[in-house]
Amino acid sequence: MVRVALVTHGFNTPGGGARTMTLFLRRVLAESGRYEPHIVSLTTWSADPVSVRLTSPASWWKGIRMERGIASGIPYVHIGAWGAELEFQRYRPRTCLDRVLSEFDLVQFVTGTPSWAAVRPGSLLWTATTTAPDRANRINAASGLRRLFLLSMSRTAQYYERQALKNSSHVFALSEYTRRSVASWTPPGRLEVAPCGVDTAVFHPSDSPASGKPPYILSVARFSDPRKNLRLLIEAYDQFWTPTAPELWLAGAVDNAAAAWASRLRSARSIRFLGTRNAQELTELYRNALFFVLSSDEEGLGIVILEAMASGLPVISTRCGGPESIVDHGQTGLLVPLGARGELASAMDQLTSSAELRFLMARQARVVALKRFSIQAAGSVFLSRYDAIEPQPKQTIFVT
Repeated sequence: MVRVALVTHGFNTPGGGARTMTLFLRRVLAESGRYEPHIVSLTTWSADPVSVRLTSPASWWKGIRMERGIASGIPYVHIGAWGAELEFQRYRPRTCLDRVLSEFDLVQFVTGTPSWAAVRPGSLLWTATTTAPDRANRINAASGLRRLFLLSMSRTAQYYERQALKNSSHVFALSEYTRRSVASWTPPGRLEVAPCGVDTAVFHPSDSPASGKPPYILSVARFSDPRKNLRLLIEAYDQFWTPTAPELWLAGAVDNAAAAWASRLRSARSIRFLGTRNAQELTELYRNALFFVLSSDEEGLGIVILEAMASGLPVISTRCGGPESIVDHGQTGLLVPLGARGELASAMDQLTSSAELRFLMARQARVVALKRFSIQAAGSVFLSRYDAIEPQPKQTIFVT
């Protein structure tokens, strides 16, 4: 049995694409019968008590530490960093981490951007997106010293990102969009597309129409993230809205300012802020929705779109990167330009008005999810690569 360390960040924090990717890959490896996965989580928190913090002299003599925990019933090891207030320190090697990883045959980083893999050159990477588009909204929304700080941290992260890609033995890109984003920094012959998979037995169409619930349009995201462009979605819905329109249900964290702004719109009584929902609640929300909408400015893939398609939902999405390699325009859903409020409103109107179109797209979306994005289909890319690697002492594989 080959022991594999799946190294990610902030594993004990619910939600997020990196965590979903980690859980997917853990399952693929465990079910293969050939690999034994273990999770190692790196700090993302400037005040993390297992880190050496510049502003906490009491932490200086303790050094970087490791602690064990359990999240969603899964054990993991959490490791700090030196000078955790400075983001780039989280991408630098540390002896504590090396000691932990030396116990494994393979080491694989599972994170959002490639920077994390800079801690171990000669790695395999799995990356969702790159630093610049991931942070553009946050930087643009900031001003003054805060903006200068974010710009400096972003540029430093980009340096580590390019070093990681340059020194990788192989790179898995989460989508075709991701592949294009990293191609210029990745050595020739070391890059392939490897999407995340979803459990098509858990995310599946409803067996019967929901009773007692109003018809609704669904969106699932961390709406507190500026990249999700919640304002665009609500403005488009408000433009499309009539008193007979289906409600808009939003599942995910929303800041109070956004909710207060939405409450003043003419469509306010038809917008439901559901907050964060657990896995079982989400599956029910998917199954009973009319269709799914994502209004992001940038997505490495859009795992929520895969969940929606597996649940038999047509999808409307902005052309924000990853979704363009998932959604077949006119067949499994509709794609609209970035920031195009009018086009997004028109697409919602089109799917609301035609039950026949929704049915045809829903059926095809489920077929595509089963064929391309099931756990088995998506996992085969990784297993094929790992099986081809000749066993070597302390071999390292990184996924970001």
